[in-house]
Amino acid sequence: MDNRQVMLNSLITIGAVSAIYGITRGVQNGTFQRLPKIFSNAMNNPTIQEIRQPLQNMINNQDSQHTITPSQGGVEETQQQMDNMNQL
Repeated sequence: MDNRQVMLNSLITIGAVSAIYGITRGVQNGTFQRLPKIFSNAMNNPTIQEIRQPLQNMINNQDSQHTITPSQGGVEETQQQMDNMNQL
């Protein structure tokens, strides 16, 4: 093994041990029990709501544009199909 591989493995091991330690401490002192309430309160914050609403609108508009546009063939083929239907 080269030095980079050994260093990477050491950092991953240290990170995993730190994560386990942090989770253990969080369970012991009750931090994880309070997290859902903290997140809920944060999401109901007026500033977050001001940021979330335009983002939600952009996502909704993008979804509706994807469903309206033809999947293949382009506008000419769609127009031709509409003309054919009108002739019936």
